Amino acid sequence: MSGKNPFLGLGLGSPFLSFSRAVISGLINCDDLPAGQYLDLTSVKTFNITNEETTPRGVFVGDDGNKMFTTGTQGDGVDQYTLSTAWDPSTATFDKFLNVTQVPTAEDLFFSSDGTKVYVLDDFFDRVNMFNLTTPWDLTSTNYNAQYFALGTNSSVLSPTGLTFSSDGVYMYVLSSYLRYMNRYTLSTPWDVTTAGSRQQSQFFSSQITNTGQSTGIAINNDGTRFVIIHAQGHEMEEYTFGTAYDVTGTVTHVGSLRLSASDTFPTGCCWGNNGQYFYAIGSSPDLVYRFETCSGGAYKILGRP
Repeated sequence: MSGKNPFLGLGLGSPFLSFSRAVISGLINCDDLPAGQYLDLTSVKTFNITNEETTPRGVFVGDDGNKMFTTGTQGDGVDQYTLSTAWDPSTATFDKFLNVTQVPTAEDLFFSSDGTKVYVLDDFFDRVNMFNLTTPWDLTSTNYNAQYFALGTNSSVLSPTGLTFSSDGVYMYVLSSYLRYMNRYTLSTPWDVTTAGSRQQSQFFSSQITNTGQSTGIAINNDGTRFVIIHAQGHEMEEYTFGTAYDVTGTVTHVGSLRLSASDTFPTGCCWGNNGQYFYAIGSSPDLVYRFETCSGGAYKILGRP
């Protein structure tokens, strides 16, 4: 597949890159940022992935910040990179491309907390694929016999573009760009998508994302109280709070919007890293991975600072 199609989903972003509950304080002074921001858009590290993917959609950083993974709808697989400096994408070196024929349109990706499972969201078959790794965080050890969870044909799950999990692997979230729904599935066995059962759904963010089929990604903080949606429409990040942790059907409050157009005019995926000190975004105009830093006391937050 060539060219950039704005109606192909995202990268989803996926958030819990370190599962420790410790709070990491950034080195940036909050008072030096624009009013209301915890995230510094000028403190940015980047990496160009054009050699591997020209329609990037998803990004994930794991293994204590030593590995970075991306997906895209051109190569329709997963790219693995080693970071010589932990959490810093500008030090990335390409390692391995995982070509998965089971995923005709690779959107977002996520990893289990121990790095032994990688999940790839497919917009063609509308399903979440799960691959087992014999060596954690190493795509060269992948078992290609994927298991998967079929999302179905309901309009609330069509065109899935964003994928993430709760920090304990009990909840799986799929963001559908067709009608802008977020769906939460409960896994009876944590991290095993084949055990996905009951589903909750909400379209609470439709007032902020007005274009159906828009490329979007999602990142949830480690205690399930806040989440960020990134979308190509408007080149923006939207931040929200859950009234009840991890509950998409309860009260959800829109904290605000933050534009990324100065960095990328087609942002598609996102995730958190290093206990919320770093926020990663990926986009296809240009084809870059971005790492932004939160200020002191702003772990897992981008907006809402008093």
